[in-house]
Amino acid sequence: MLVDYHTHHYRCGHATGDLIDYARAAARRGLSEIGLSDHSPIYHLGPDPHARPGTAMAQGEFPAYVEEMRRVRDELRGDVTVRLGVESDYVLGWDDHYRALWQDAGLDYVIGSVHWLGTWSIFNRDLPRGRTRQDVYEEYLRTTQAAARSGAYDVIGHLDCLKTRGHIPDLGVTPLLEETVAVLREADVTIELNTSGWRKGLGEPFPREAWLNVCFEQGVPVTLGSDSHRPQDVGADFDEAVRLLRRVGYREFAAFEGRVRTMRPLD
Repeated sequence: MLVDYHTHHYRCGHATGDLIDYARAAARRGLSEIGLSDHSPIYHLGPDPHARPGTAMAQGEFPAYVEEMRRVRDELRGDVTVRLGVESDYVLGWDDHYRALWQDAGLDYVIGSVHWLGTWSIFNRDLPRGRTRQDVYEEYLRTTQAAARSGAYDVIGHLDCLKTRGHIPDLGVTPLLEETVAVLREADVTIELNTSGWRKGLGEPFPREAWLNVCFEQGVPVTLGSDSHRPQDVGADFDEAVRLLRRVGYREFAAFEGRVRTMRPLD
């Protein structure tokens, strides 16, 4: 019985469906748990309550989001277990902010994702002015290390997401990647096998098999996420994901409740 801990809904502005639509989709797919984890508000770009419409929920929407997750959890109790989560950006220098933000929200888990290097989004087609793919790659992995060390997150999202726009100069196993995975292990965070890479035409998930293998060898736990932005994508490509995890050597996956991780057999 698998879990899908990475899902989105209409509040972020680039997904469709209500939270309950995703939870019902998980029940139909036979998942044991569905995690609701929409994009948290963006704070580092200034006090504007909706600095990036179409990217994340407005700053003032978060309490209503948490309350709606609780209602969905209670309504579908007995059909599927609903976990309360959020996908949070991590930006260097914002450690205290993020630790405080999620501390009293009553969440089951928090995904920490590096989508921004300063004010530059990794999904931009063009590199920042005067930057190279190599130094962007280095900053991205150093920022991922800082996210793990911050203690604000339970799961590090889509570890090699920088490849989405071709900004990784070397998709192989570099010394900096090995150092980053060692930091993940020391910080006792989990990674996700995010299946959306297959749907985005990349031919592989996040992270790719070679990176996933380094995580396994260094003892970093893994969980599963579809990164679905439509209810019909809940649990997408999980059969292939399980085959990949088992090929690499994983026999367990991580589940969360109340920010506490437990390991379950990967059946």
